[in-house]
Amino acid sequence: MSFDRLQNDLHEAIEGVNRYNPENVNDLAACVQAMVTENKYDKDIVLTILKLFQLNPEKYDEAVVRQVLLKTLMVLPSSDFALAKCLIDTNRLGSQELRRIFDLGAVLESCNFAVFWKLVKGTYKPSTSPTEPFKVPGEIAKIIKPMVGFEDAVKQYVCRVINVTFQNIEKTLLSRLLGGASDKEVTALAKKFGWEAKENGAVFFVANHDATIKTRNIDEKIQFTHVADLLTSVQTPLAL
Repeated sequence: MSFDRLQNDLHEAIEGVNRYNPENVNDLAACVQAMVTENKYDKDIVLTILKLFQLNPEKYDEAVVRQVLLKTLMVLPSSDFALAKCLIDTNRLGSQELRRIFDLGAVLESCNFAVFWKLVKGTYKPSTSPTEPFKVPGEIAKIIKPMVGFEDAVKQYVCRVINVTFQNIEKTLLSRLLGGASDKEVTALAKKFGWEAKENGAVFFVANHDATIKTRNIDEKIQFTHVADLLTSVQTPLAL
């Protein structure tokens, strides 16, 4: 069954008091799988199934939880990934597979796109530090491979970050941040986000952030009547 059909049926099924009916788990899981294969997303559905897993531990399915976490990473910079993590019981967080996704999320949330693309392309070299999060970097590529549109979603996220942090960006840097994107792809994304090509296309004008800064005057008003009341309420100490 298609995602759209499942989504429509589920939104009727999880309304009101029936929202956390454990009988909905299988249908919700099927809808999450459809999100993965059809590159769709529904925040309400993914958070509902995580809550149901909390309320019904016997129905917990880590494979579905991994899919949900990865789908929420695909909608960064929204807070859905953080919300999803909060809906996973602490006794489940030690799972090695979940830890890999949490570490991947930390890389993306910190906008460390160079590390992300190295992990995806298999060129990441783990350090010898005991705290190295990606001791087996090849596992990351395996985790995200079934997630249709994952890399494209990250590229959209990269562009949103650039939109609010850069005034001008060189085309070569933009390509690197997008994982070595081709000129055609860079140009298409720049056009989508409304960036103007300059210097024969070598630089893109993103936005004049100085022009969008709005000053605000904050007036702090002191109620002197209250101060007077306070002063008159203070008793003068007795002279010794």
